[in-house]
Amino acid sequence: MSGLEQEIKNRQAEIAKQISAANAAGVAEFYDPDCVMIPAGGNLVKGRAGVEEALKQFMAGGVKNSKNTTEEVNGSGDWAFERGTYEWEGEKGVMSGNYLLVWKKINGTWLVHNDCFTVNSPSA
Repeated sequence: MSGLEQEIKNRQAEIAKQISAANAAGVAEFYDPDCVMIPAGGNLVKGRAGVEEALKQFMAGGVKNSKNTTEEVNGSGDWAFERGTYEWEGEKGVMSGNYLLVWKKINGTWLVHNDCFTVNSPSA
């Protein structure tokens, strides 16, 4: 595993902890202030505050557990991409899908610059 892949996986593990705690503000801190989120079936979301609000809506049904599985990481310099799958366990069941993240290193810290995800198995 490359150093870049390990760095991104470590960031993902921290994000998963915040999602499992239903902490939308905590998750949003992992996003670039100038980020863009492209949610499945939803409108484009811009900025960290927009991401926090979108996450609050996703988490409204209750989140008990989050699992992200990184399948590919690549990049160079201050840019990287990550592709993988996710599962959010909530009060209404499990929501799962795929994601593609573009990471940007800002002041030595990897932050999500673009977030695009699908919903393959929406919770009931």
